Amino acid sequence: MSVSVAGYWGGRPYASAEAQARPGSGTASPLPRILANDNRTPAGQLRNGILTLRLEATTAIWYPEPDSGPALTVQAFAEEGQAPQLPAPLVRVREGTEMRVTVRNTIAGTSLRLYGMMTRPGDPESFIEIAPGAVRELRFKAGAPGTYHYWATTTAAALNERFGVDSQLSGAFIVDPAAAGEASDDRIFVITERLDVNPNLAPVRAAVLAINGLSWPHTERLTLPFGQAVHWRVINASLGVHPMHLHGTFYTVESRGNAARDDIYGAEGRRLVTTESLEAGATMLMRWVPDRVGNWLFHCHVLAHVSGQLRHLDKPAAERAALMSHAEHDPERAMAGLVIGIKVLPGDETAAPDLEPHVSRRLKLFLRARPSRYGPNPGFGFALVEGTAAEPPLDSPLNPSPTIVLTRGEPVVISLVNQLDEQTSIHWHGLELESYNDGVPGWSGQSGQITPAVQPGQTFDVRFTPPRAGTFIYHTHSHENRQLSSGLYGALVVLEPGRKFDPAVERIVLLGGAGPQSPAVEVNRSTNPPPINLRVGVKHRFRLINITPNFSTVVVSLRGEGTPIQWKAIAKDGADLPPSQATLRVARQVVAVGETYDFEYEPATPGELRLEVLQQRAGILTSMVIRVARVESSSDR
Repeated sequence: MSVSVAGYWGGRPYASAEAQARPGSGTASPLPRILANDNRTPAGQLRNGILTLRLEATTAIWYPEPDSGPALTVQAFAEEGQAPQLPAPLVRVREGTEMRVTVRNTIAGTSLRLYGMMTRPGDPESFIEIAPGAVRELRFKAGAPGTYHYWATTTAAALNERFGVDSQLSGAFIVDPAAAGEASDDRIFVITERLDVNPNLAPVRAAVLAINGLSWPHTERLTLPFGQAVHWRVINASLGVHPMHLHGTFYTVESRGNAARDDIYGAEGRRLVTTESLEAGATMLMRWVPDRVGNWLFHCHVLAHVSGQLRHLDKPAAERAALMSHAEHDPERAMAGLVIGIKVLPGDETAAPDLEPHVSRRLKLFLRARPSRYGPNPGFGFALVEGTAAEPPLDSPLNPSPTIVLTRGEPVVISLVNQLDEQTSIHWHGLELESYNDGVPGWSGQSGQITPAVQPGQTFDVRFTPPRAGTFIYHTHSHENRQLSSGLYGALVVLEPGRKFDPAVERIVLLGGAGPQSPAVEVNRSTNPPPINLRVGVKHRFRLINITPNFSTVVVSLRGEGTPIQWKAIAKDGADLPPSQATLRVARQVVAVGETYDFEYEPATPGELRLEVLQQRAGILTSMVIRVARVESSSDR
């Protein structure tokens, strides 16, 4: 994979890479080595309700892939007299704690701007300046409970512009409730990132992304008991947007915040998701119950942030190609960056609906390629047939991304027939199912039964029973830069029993790639989608799906002349929104990669509307004409 500047961060300026010492290179480094911080041990000394903490900002060497990957010179925080840590030392206190913090800037030749050492809630733009060699002492009360962070810069950059040597100056700041009886049984994960010029792929940037100071496959592997709820605090201390996706189950978002404030939701404000997008500086408290045994993943859904080729971007092209030629299905090599592996131990899952012994509905999904669909590159797609229906001819002009429509509670067997000349897999994004059917080759499954890649000419049967109605996605989890960007994805809709899918009112808006390295976005597999027709007085359901490779977020809006269009929010990621969030609102929605949103729209007057897909840095990517008619005609369907 190569990632263009425009396709990755929109052409933002970047700094030159420094020469680095590597383990075993024979080049001694005078700089200290950074230790990965798992955020389980609070820093400082707590006595009589007073936390005394002495921090130093220094320059050190970071190994995001210990002893085997790059050695990066970065600036980092350390407790006085101890090794620097990445993320920075954990600040964790109870509400009401008096904070006595000293910060020494040992970084030569540059001032340090420190954010987030304040009483919460506070001003996120407030900072203190510490000159080279200087020490500042800060005294304040911890403030309101929540998930926060502190960070610094030596380049005067905003957090969402901080990408170079100072990009790792970040740490978690957690304020627990004052109640003495509450235990802190959660985990804290801090996302960081560093970007550099890569002389072998200029103007491409080499990116290093980490969770708690490590990049997959070196990130912490979690083993969790079945059925016991866990709480995770996720902090995005990087410059980019990260849609964090959990395989196989839903999680509840219990709070959202930033460095200075945290909005802790009550019961009515909590929502179920499988993907939650965290912008630069955002924090999240999530809760989930591991209710499916086996191996699972929690990862960013931006392809460039989890590609195994990230770790080889600093190598010459020939060496890079050789390393990756056999690695597309090896989870230790096919992924990198923002990925956490999870193993859920066996438990009582006898109530899982996909284990009930019913006769299954049978579908066949043929995986196909069309040569030269995107310049010299093939396009990928599917043909879908029911039961024993005949296989469509290879050149049949079918929808290359057919919508799969299932029924809640009805078991299904989907036979994946690989007619490609390469191996692949399909992940059933957002669906609750057994691990073996989740679709990550070399990882999904349990107890020696690990999901294989589907080889050319082979068929693999996927079995599950969808437990809820909603809007989901199916997409490749293999060779993803080529296969995902070139069409190996589609919409999956689960309906309530007794309902039928009516394409005249069920409007799929499927956003995907337009070929490898293309900056364009396709809507329903076209960069110039045909008009669609709506009817006055009829409730239509728009199902918005973003499965683009590297556009971390897009904005989908429904626009007309004059008064702003409004639609009613219904669902997120296939789960119905709580009543407090299922509201009428302006027809404009930010949709991150891996997210789905459902909206209801009932036009009151005839006319012409436009559905626009916009990306902040790129402008309008594509649009679709929507014609609203008063009287139904045959063209409405």
